[in-house]
Amino acid sequence: MKTRVIVLGFGFMGQTHAASLLKMPDAALTGIVDPADPLERLRTITGNRATERVSQEALGAIRHFRSLDEALRSGDADAAVIALPTKLHCGAVLRCFGAGLHVFVEKPFAVSLPECGRMIRAAEEANKLLAVGYVVRRMKEYRFLKETISSGRPGHLTYLKMSRITGIPNWGSWNDPEFLRASGGALFDLVSHDIDFARSCLGEPDGIESVRGLGGSQFEMISSVLRFGDAAVSVEGGFVTPPGYPFGRSFAAYFENGTLVSSEAGKVTEYGPGGVTEHDFRPDDPYFTEIEDFIRAVRTGDRSEICSGEDARGTILCCTRIAEETGHPLPEAKARRRS
Repeated sequence: MKTRVIVLGFGFMGQTHAASLLKMPDAALTGIVDPADPLERLRTITGNRATERVSQEALGAIRHFRSLDEALRSGDADAAVIALPTKLHCGAVLRCFGAGLHVFVEKPFAVSLPECGRMIRAAEEANKLLAVGYVVRRMKEYRFLKETISSGRPGHLTYLKMSRITGIPNWGSWNDPEFLRASGGALFDLVSHDIDFARSCLGEPDGIESVRGLGGSQFEMISSVLRFGDAAVSVEGGFVTPPGYPFGRSFAAYFENGTLVSSEAGKVTEYGPGGVTEHDFRPDDPYFTEIEDFIRAVRTGDRSEICSGEDARGTILCCTRIAEETGHPLPEAKARRRS
């Protein structure tokens, strides 16, 4: 029997996850939950990178629910993929656990540590799976970097620099200051990807040093250095003007006996004592892989390939520490950190 899944929120990421589910033999997309017409959302919403999309023909065969209550009353789901605005994550996650569903929730997990705790406890009490969508962990070039760090093949990692920059989003409600505050802005929504990846490779940082970047709003550039023993990881990124500025991400990893550099999805250049090696990991669909891992974990209980709620909480803690140091405009940041 297939695992029945509903998708909450049919924006850019909701559409991406729905398309992945439609391709999986072990999953059945049984509903889309969105107050708006999914066909209209499909026509009008885009994102900052190319991903798999749902066709209009496929969409016509999927039930549309205008509210989560309506979807839960249908009883036609074993799991939920939540791609709502960040401020709505906690409430939706708790209700899905209350209805006995497994949950995959998009990043950022939350911008409040108490909300992280509530979702983690609810998963434990319901004895259901809670996975968080930090997709960089599933990208092949980043997995290659992690494997290289773990193997010690080019020696010890000394310094890792990661960057993630894109134009100010011109979709959704990103021009609304309250939406920005609730989403955590560039720090939680964008830079947290690289913070999470660094943690997945090296564990919890011993210290964090942060500086304020360009501007004085949540569109500013965030720059921080995380220290892991004698290795340092620099993360920088943010939303910049104009909205049409293209999305870009990169990393450069410096080891005792080599260097890895990537500025294009799926490609890594390795500089070593024996010369230069080009690694090409394309094609790659990490969004499909992360949902596939979630469905596998639901069906088999193997959670080794997912980012758990407890793990994601560690990334939110790091972001909160950076918010405190930089004056990032998040309400009650210090109270959240102590919770």
